[in-house]
Amino acid sequence: MSVAGRQIDEILTGTTADDVLSQAKTHVAKELGWKGLFLSAMTPLAFAQKAVELYNGAHQTHYTSPATAEEFLHLGQDLGYITLL
Repeated sequence: MSVAGRQIDEILTGTTADDVLSQAKTHVAKELGWKGLFLSAMTPLAFAQKAVELYNGAHQTHYTSPATAEEFLHLGQDLGYITLL
């Protein structure tokens, strides 16, 4: 997935959806450098909700903001960005 002009393609391993989402947030923040500093103040769920909001704006879609990490991962899977093993 392209985020702020950077290509992100990572394998994350976690025991729960919350764990995986937290890892993803941390990785994206690091990839964005100083631009990612605002992510540090967000919870993983707020990060997921912002990601869906930005995706909707960029693609003129209307996906519902996720209420849980599981919902976010399932949306990512449905859109083809996430593969759950």
